[in-house]
Amino acid sequence: MERDFNTISPSAGALLMMKALTDIPFAKDTAAMVGDLEAFTKTAREKRSRVMMGRIIHFENRYKTIDGALSDIHPQQVLELSSGFSCRGLHMALHKDVTYIDTDLPEFISNKKQLVERLIKEKQLQLKGQLYIEPLNAMDEAQFSKVVQILPPGPVTIVNEGLLVYLNTTEKTQLCATIHRLLKERGGYWVTGDVYIKKDMSRLLGQSQDAFDEQLTKFLEEHRIEENKFESYEAALDFFTRCHFTVKRRIDIDYASLSSLRLIARGVEEDEVREWMQGRETWVLEAV
Repeated sequence: MERDFNTISPSAGALLMMKALTDIPFAKDTAAMVGDLEAFTKTAREKRSRVMMGRIIHFENRYKTIDGALSDIHPQQVLELSSGFSCRGLHMALHKDVTYIDTDLPEFISNKKQLVERLIKEKQLQLKGQLYIEPLNAMDEAQFSKVVQILPPGPVTIVNEGLLVYLNTTEKTQLCATIHRLLKERGGYWVTGDVYIKKDMSRLLGQSQDAFDEQLTKFLEEHRIEENKFESYEAALDFFTRCHFTVKRRIDIDYASLSSLRLIARGVEEDEVREWMQGRETWVLEAV
């Protein structure tokens, strides 16, 4: 039976609200359009849930390590998979002469396109590059090939964050094969923020959770997120090697760039913050 990936999309709203508490470009603007940002911010600041704080820092770090990788690559053409409410494509096209295709599931991306068009109009943005917002189920190879045809000839950089953890090993292997064929044909890199390893979260999740935390935790359990993670970084390396990729770079955490660190309640030690981020890395992959 074909899997329904649309059940994943509701998580994008919760993630956007958390990102809106950081300085990630356009996160606050977009969050204010889709939800009650003021109420969420007030609740987050009053409760200062350690679970939520850990997640906010985690997601900001994931976003910014991907940005760090892209800064090194200087891509001319980017295809982002399952982007959610992220406006990385808008930000890049605003400042760089790049062709950027922002994609997500058809049922989600039409709303995303309206939001981005509204941002461009209200802020009177003049883009230096080309931004396309297109429907794409990344597991549909025919759709994938069709979307790629929008890009001019030349190397392509594939970007994803928050996708692989929803896929089992068979699905990951299928996606790897699709991306590998594209990169072998055109050249380029795959920047993935989804090198997650299984980690004992009992210390963090053992903390008192409010309704928002519990809802997210339930969502993660329902989608078997922990089960879909790699056993270790060595296992992740072995998996990508078997899928004919080589790791060109593993991106370090840039603590100086994390605006969300200011949200941490007193009493949370630096070592604990580091611990929150030890179960994930951003990797730059190249097809071999």
